[in-house]
Amino acid sequence: MNKYPLIEIPFNNRNQCWFCSEPKDKVIAFPKYSSEESLIAHVPICVPSCNECAAIVQRTAFSSLFTYRDAIKKALTLKHQKTLAIGSNWTKQELAESELEGSAFEGFKRSAWFMFEMIQARINYQGWELRVNNEKLYIEQENEAFDFDGTTYVNLDSAVTHAIKTFHLDEQLFTRVLSVIGKDKFGHAIRLCRLHPQLTSKNREGVFLDILQSIGL
Repeated sequence: MNKYPLIEIPFNNRNQCWFCSEPKDKVIAFPKYSSEESLIAHVPICVPSCNECAAIVQRTAFSSLFTYRDAIKKALTLKHQKTLAIGSNWTKQELAESELEGSAFEGFKRSAWFMFEMIQARINYQGWELRVNNEKLYIEQENEAFDFDGTTYVNLDSAVTHAIKTFHLDEQLFTRVLSVIGKDKFGHAIRLCRLHPQLTSKNREGVFLDILQSIGL
């Protein structure tokens, strides 16, 4: 028996995880513990989930189901970093036409783009409208999603984390350059910083000033 009311599930979504659209394995309670009910900004509810989404975030005590979903998306992005990097480093055509040889590489060419698209779709998935007892559940979203390279990240911070790991960027240099040129030039900031992957505190300032000079700032 569910601990809280189950959200209404449209017929077409009856077998889906609300967080990522994968086949559902269970129904989870939000919040997890009754003692956390006073922390959330809406009524307690139950939500269908796959096993991975139900277990990937260990902490509890979120202010809303959306903040919990955002934490799940960030954790999925981190866990599947290498798969997502396929879409950052290749196009579908480039991968198909690549000259990788050997049985292992052939297997990679056949499955890599499919795996990338599957993980990308899970992270981009937004779930269906939340309704309980035929009434819409209004929850204020606390984070502004950020789109880059075809993937919708939970927020700018999640995209930054992905870029740093994927392109082996110096975190301090990249975030500083990004703060100067703005998030609208996210890709440009990556290109500027990829040339300087490993910096010491001693030479980082000089590189930063050189980058600013190269773009006329």
